[in-house]
Amino acid sequence: MHAAQDLSHRPTILVVDDTPLNLKLMRDLLEADYTVKLAPSGERALKIAKNQAPDLVLLDIMMPEMDGYEVCRQLKADPQTAGIPVIFLTGKTETQDEQMGFALGAAVYIAKPISPPIVLARVKAHVLFKQARDALEQRNRDDKQRFDSALAQQVELNELKSTFVAMTSHEFRTPLTSILVSHSLLRNYCDRLPVDERNGLLDSIESSVKRMVLMLDQVLTIGRADAHLLSFSPKPFNLLTLCHQLRDEANASHAVPGKAQTARVALDAQLDDPDILADEKLLRHILGNLLSNAIKYSPEAKDVFFSVRQTGPGLCFEVRDQGIGIPAGDLPRLFGDFHRASNVGNIPGTGLGLAIVKRAVESHGGSIAVTSQPGQGTCFTVTLPLG
Repeated sequence: MHAAQDLSHRPTILVVDDTPLNLKLMRDLLEADYTVKLAPSGERALKIAKNQAPDLVLLDIMMPEMDGYEVCRQLKADPQTAGIPVIFLTGKTETQDEQMGFALGAAVYIAKPISPPIVLARVKAHVLFKQARDALEQRNRDDKQRFDSALAQQVELNELKSTFVAMTSHEFRTPLTSILVSHSLLRNYCDRLPVDERNGLLDSIESSVKRMVLMLDQVLTIGRADAHLLSFSPKPFNLLTLCHQLRDEANASHAVPGKAQTARVALDAQLDDPDILADEKLLRHILGNLLSNAIKYSPEAKDVFFSVRQTGPGLCFEVRDQGIGIPAGDLPRLFGDFHRASNVGNIPGTGLGLAIVKRAVESHGGSIAVTSQPGQGTCFTVTLPLG
């Protein structure tokens, strides 16, 4: 019974292509995570979409009788299907062809032959956004009398959509480009490249994949928290060991030649027993994000101070840096989804880390506070109950 229920809640992807081999390829790629419906023609696709609207349409352009442009036009013209995201699958790369597709309401193009990681990443991103949009629209329908609130939510959604699209476009494009370039060099010049250069290209691919996985994991964590699925499961573990691990992981992940930054753990003597009962996974979300941010926004040779002390029935964690600080105008929205401070410049980031921290702290039944001065540094204080 549980398995059937899970399947019934899986997003539905409609794949439209007149080539049976392409349909099979896309089904095999997507069916592990989605309910996949196949349409060998534009006419069949419109019937399926009208009967039960899918969450996303993957649409081939070059088809006989009715091409992908016409299918997209009819989908967008029908109020019942107008909100379905459409991704074009095509070998056409001319600018005018892209402009035509975007004018019809297509979300994005994916060039053939397809790259499975690109397809999976873009499908997941657009499905997540549609789910967020549908959830908000449902809430608005359930509370029609609160017009002002509904209008404010719609404005927020539009801003979130713009930010989400811009962020995912940038955050995915950079690592995907790195992967494709590295792959091309390895494919064409592998036998001529020195071993260290080959290893460097492989390292570049690995780091790019980790970057995309991290972003997707952050988006999914936000979604689970908003759906009240970010569970709180306390278990016994050694807090001192965890703090040392987080310090080492933060230093290793941000190690850059010529930039000596360290995070230092300073445990208060009031922590009588490091063996505690708490949710280690949530603590990793909270402290890992705070340490990562502190190091990322700190200048060279400036320590990040990480301390923990026992406060009666709970714990108090403090992460303090000597970095760029946070402008006062950004503090009220600091824990919002996709929000980044106005002074971060070209420092990369998704704007999801602190939003995850806030939700994880709340799931743990705790509180978080921040003090900051631009140019002088920032201090986050997290208080969590034990048990």
